This record gives sequence, C-alpha cells and structure tokens, in this order.
Amino acid sequence: MDKQRNIFIGVISFILLSCVGWYFVYYNELNQSLSNMNSDYSRLKNEKNKYKQIQNKFPTIEKEWKSLKNELSDLINKIPRDGQFDNVTKMLFSLLEKNKLAIDNFNPSLAPLDEKKIIDPETQKAIIIEKYPIDVELRGNFIDFGNFLDQLAFSNYYLTIGNIQISQNRYLEGEQKISFISYVYTKNSSNNMSINENNNIPRNPNKLNKFSEITDKDIIAEAIQTTGAKSLIDIVKIIKYIKDKTGKDVDENLAISILQEKLNNL
Repeated sequence: MDKQRNIFIGVISFILLSCVGWYFVYYNELNQSLSNMNSDYSRLKNEKNKYKQIQNKFPTIEKEWKSLKNELSDLINKIPRDGQFDNVTKMLFSLLEKNKLAIDNFNPSLAPLDEKKIIDPETQKAIIIEKYPIDVELRGNFIDFGNFLDQLAFSNYYLTIGNIQISQNRYLEGEQKISFISYVYTKNSSNNMSINENNNIPRNPNKLNKFSEITDKDIIAEAIQTTGAKSLIDIVKIIKYIKDKTGKDVDENLAISILQEKLNNL
C-alpha cells in the first residue's frame, strides 16, 4: 500500500510540476507575445487613423494646389513677351495722362534690373522673367493718383509700383509732387536666351577689390559716386556696377533708399 501511495503521490507531483513548468515556460511566453501583439495592433490602429485623417485632407490640399497653380498661370499670362515692352510703357504713360497727372519725367530702362527662371505650370517649359524699372515723376492730387493705381490693377499687363514718394508742391497749393518706380515684367523662353545659371558666382572670381571688407551701404555709396548716378533710374547701372566689381547681389530696396537720400541732399 505504501508503495502504491508513493507512486500515486509521485505521479501527482510530476503532473503538478509539469503544469507549473508549462505555465512558466509556455504560457508566460504566449502571454507576453499576445501583449506585444496587442501593443502593435494599437500602434497600427493609431497610424491608420492618422493616415486616414491625412487622406481626408487630400481633397482640400489638392483644391488649394490647383487654385495656386491657376493663379500662377493667370499671372504668367498677364506678363507680356519681351517684344511687347513698348506697348506696356505706352499703356502706362497713357493711363497717367488719362487720370490728369502731369508727367515731369518718364524714363524706362532698356536693361533688365533682375531676371528669374521659372517653370510654366501649364506647359512645363522654362521661361525667363525679366524686370525693367521705369522712373516716374509727376504732379497731381491724391484722388487722381489713387484712381490711377486702381485702374492699373485691372490692366491687361502685370506691373508693380514701388518706392512711392509724395510731397506737397511748394509752388501750387493742393498739388502734390509724386515719384515712384514702376516695374515692368516680360517673359521669354529660356531656350532663346543665355543666362548665368550660377548667379552666386562672381563674374570675376579671381579679381580682388577694395569692396571685399566693407558693408553693403559703403559699397552702394561708392558705386553711386563712381557711376555718377543722377536719378532713380540709374539704380540699374549701380547694381550692375556692384555685380561686375564684387559679384555681390545687394538689396535693391537698400540701394534705392541710399540713392534717394543722396539725391535729396543734392
């Protein structure tokens, strides 16, 4: 009886130890694996929700992109070709006269102040956009000048106005002296022009000059004196001189401001 009892106890003990071993060896690993799977599932579910939110925004993003593309296309279409430059200047001159503004100076530049290469979103062709300044001085009143600006915004050509200066005419009460620079933009195919693709490389990279360690203001002031600038339209000549001498692209607004200050002190 004792032997049978011992065998029975041994079998029961073996079964219990096997169950305990199974729990710690197999079930514990299975439980850990299940926990990891639940974590991965939760992470993937969150990522899916994020992607779904992004996907829901696609129609809005696509609509905004198409709107910007259409705006750019409309703007490019309003930019005349280089052969139409004279038509644009005549339109601008005529619009000033139409609004009863007395023109004292109307001086278009024949050399572009700046040029940029862009891709037409409609044709996917590269085109060159050139920027020509027109120095304008006139006399009139605020209302007529405001009407001129309103009508200019609805013209068939793309033009911008900058550096507006308005002062009272000392010789005629109620009349203002107005000066500004109008920028005319023209376009041309990049295949018909040769442009410097490395705009940041000086034209004379081996040439050392006295401008190398002075500020942009000093460079501009020196260029104004050397070129003998007499009006705002000479800004083209000044910037070209600085580019040739130093290879630098100075801030156009800064150059105009310094030139205007020097002209006022004359």
